[in-house]
Amino acid sequence: PDSVFLFHALNSIKEKYNLEIAVIYINHNLRDDVRNDIEFIDNFAKQNNIQSYIESVDVKLYSKQNKLSIETAARELRYSKISEIKEKYGYTKIATGHNLDDNVETFIFRLLRGTSMKGLKGIPATRENIVRPILMLEKSYILEELNQNKLEFLIDYTNDENIYSRNIIRNEIFPHFERINPKFRNKIINIIDEISVKEERIDIYGDRLLIESILKENDSNQNRIIASYLENNNIEINKEKILNELNLLKGEIEYIPPKFSAKKIDGKRAYELARNGV
Repeated sequence: PDSVFLFHALNSIKEKYNLEIAVIYINHNLRDDVRNDIEFIDNFAKQNNIQSYIESVDVKLYSKQNKLSIETAARELRYSKISEIKEKYGYTKIATGHNLDDNVETFIFRLLRGTSMKGLKGIPATRENIVRPILMLEKSYILEELNQNKLEFLIDYTNDENIYSRNIIRNEIFPHFERINPKFRNKIINIIDEISVKEERIDIYGDRLLIESILKENDSNQNRIIASYLENNNIEINKEKILNELNLLKGEIEYIPPKFSAKKIDGKRAYELARNGV
């Protein structure tokens, strides 16, 4: 349903933005009845007068060879194959049907497995050549629109099988959340947005540590900004280095070139070097 909705959404603005749209289907070879899917794709492409690509990957073998979960193996192979087709035939963007529910599932999945703050940013709306135009829409809205407009779609029955972590989250955990708060998805999205804004604030500093901006942050954010700065400049992160950077910042230094982070220099000398453009 998500992919069908995405296609019709993009197709409705095709002329305005001069889009050439094609669809791609990846057979993960995890089910015996994919012929129904392939026939649906073939008919869908003919009805809408678009190009379609059917590709096959061996998820089980790749999972075993690389010691990955089936979910991770499928995702890696899927994106790899889609990127391959994009390059081969000269497409410029990959549009995926991820929706708001997928984003919330990802947040809970990473939270339960353990991740950094950056990992809780959820699914990005854009990443390199990948775009996710319907990431802000709830699954219930997508299904309602498809049904109201009598648009045919397929449901993968394996989504109802609680053998994968995400299915358990979606089918067993979320119903409990809904009983507590029917609007829980929007609450989690607000958290994701808040985390993303904080992380983006860190990213914009790049290789310049701006005193006036950083010193307005609380202690926790100051530490995270400096840690991000060190990481971006391939410098090993530890508490001593972060403390040294903070001490330098509080010594009226306008900016600290990356190489200074690897050396012990006093604040006055660093300030003179900075003023002279070193």
